[in-house]
Amino acid sequence: MKRNRSTAPGTILIGMLLALVVRPAAGAEPAPAVTPDDFPVTLSAFSTTLIGSLSARTQNLRLAAQALDGTELAPGEALSFNRTVGARTLERGFLAAPVILHETRQLQTGGGVCQVASTLFAAALMAGLTPVERWRHSTPVDYIALGEDATIAWGAKDLRLRNELEQRVRLRIEVLGTTLTVRIEGEREPLDRFELETVEAEAIPGTAGGGRDIDLYRVRSRDGETIDRELVHRDRYPPSLGAAPPDGVR
Repeated sequence: MKRNRSTAPGTILIGMLLALVVRPAAGAEPAPAVTPDDFPVTLSAFSTTLIGSLSARTQNLRLAAQALDGTELAPGEALSFNRTVGARTLERGFLAAPVILHETRQLQTGGGVCQVASTLFAAALMAGLTPVERWRHSTPVDYIALGEDATIAWGAKDLRLRNELEQRVRLRIEVLGTTLTVRIEGEREPLDRFELETVEAEAIPGTAGGGRDIDLYRVRSRDGETIDRELVHRDRYPPSLGAAPPDGVR
């Protein structure tokens, strides 16, 4: 190996000592970089539509999706939507868009990111992840089925999901055209598969005007046979909150 003849002997000695310090121990392998092959299996995929979304709302969804995309969860690790996405502010590129707040239509910076949370929530359930914290919207939304939505509010309401599987998982989230898709990838094929099922009661007993109970179940199957039907939660909508909001409010 050629050496620079102007290099001082002390510099050479320091370089040799540093090389000894950082050299891996005999037989040790350097930690490999994460590659697509580390998560070759799609555990679940769930999509919702952006048709009718204003451009500002779509911008907010893209920013939230980019913040979450590529997130990895080790076994036992939990994801916080708010902590991962961060505050929805103008300085960070989020724009004012329609939201439903306290059952009224308003403009709010970051409006629409609840669609990312809802799509992620449904995909997470289908992948076998465990919900730790989830809040329903005050009124039904038009991009996802009743019971499958998840609303978030900075500093007040979060979506938190824990990986209780025996493998790492990775989130892949993208907006392509007018479709938002969440894929949850794993390291190997799972033994079980999951589907979501909603059951709607006709009316809440004792109420006038037809309030509704919505039960969300997660159905576990193995080798094509149903082995478990878990009640995830029950959403109760009081009377007059049964209709979807005006177009563009999500």
